[in-house]
Amino acid sequence: MISIYQYQYAVIGGDARQSLILKKLSATCPCLSFGVPEGSKFSEVSETLELAVKNAQNLILPIPMHKGGNLNLRSECAYHVKEVTGYMRKGQKVYAGCIPRECRELMSHKGVTYFDYMDQKEITIYNSIATAEGMIAEAISVYPENLHGKQALILGYGVCGKTLAHKLTGLDVRVCICARNETALMEANSYGMETMPLSKLSENIGGYSLIFNTIPAKVVTKEVLHKVNKQAIIFDIASYPYGIDLDAAKALSIHTEICMSLPAKYAPVSSSDILTKFILNGGSL
Repeated sequence: MISIYQYQYAVIGGDARQSLILKKLSATCPCLSFGVPEGSKFSEVSETLELAVKNAQNLILPIPMHKGGNLNLRSECAYHVKEVTGYMRKGQKVYAGCIPRECRELMSHKGVTYFDYMDQKEITIYNSIATAEGMIAEAISVYPENLHGKQALILGYGVCGKTLAHKLTGLDVRVCICARNETALMEANSYGMETMPLSKLSENIGGYSLIFNTIPAKVVTKEVLHKVNKQAIIFDIASYPYGIDLDAAKALSIHTEICMSLPAKYAPVSSSDILTKFILNGGSL
């Protein structure tokens, strides 16, 4: 059967991880790229996004796939994710992180197979390691005291919350887990951590100067922010639109740090290795 595609892979947008994925894939076959940092070093660069999408069997899109509804792409032009999906053709495969529901529905309707990295347990675990290490590096760089002995509040006890909690505990930080799920709180307590139900956040948040949010929902609301210690720093590693009411935090002069794409910043080689393996194996590890 003759392929209708000129390239096996098109790598589009993203950060340092995409550059390294492109480098590795281009070592096995000719690749096309668009909006990838230093993409011209490893591939032919497409003149337009449309040509990049239409000319490859496999589309390697960023993590996260979008920011504010637009493709996560370094470009003077903004491309809505639905525009990108509109260029796709039946039979193509898409690899990306945090694929929006509307795009999943459009891809399925068009007969496009998609793989969301964040749906893969192994990848999320590897990703949480780089995220936690990067988060700690960020905290050390901006927090004016030693982390040792400090009390830290972690909102959420999913994969990232768990890994961050254990690594902070290893630095002798006294960690409290705040979550809605009772089973998650019991698990955290079994590892010797303090726990707090999310319903008690507002009345207790003032006791912490280090706060880490991993919940991808607005849990740190205006009402909660009014109770935050003015010397506290709130770090957010949740996906867009984050878990903090940023406008309210700014109005209250509360120090917030939005920490996105930490694996790309602190461990791009390790992060890209697992993603490239997943892609080359056709969506499995």
